[in-house]
Amino acid sequence: MSDVMVRVQQTPNPNSILFQVDQTVTEERMRQYNSREEAEGAPLAQALFGIANVESVFFMPNSVTVSKSNDGDWDAIAPAAEAAIRSHFAA
Repeated sequence: MSDVMVRVQQTPNPNSILFQVDQTVTEERMRQYNSREEAEGAPLAQALFGIANVESVFFMPNSVTVSKSNDGDWDAIAPAAEAAIRSHFAA
């Protein structure tokens, strides 16, 4: 099985980062989760909410946007989020 390709991109919002994925993230046009409870039944969103200071997760067909709280640090969140995405698609 080949590794999933993930590209990390900045967004105009300093509290959000976009992860472009070469796999299908969702069959829906878009899907947003604003809490771990809302993400029930969505394993990737649940994994992302397991990262400290993640406030929302937004799925599009081939991308994931993760938004953090003002207190969050991208140096900790971005690598953990990328690892969660890679792990999800490796399963």
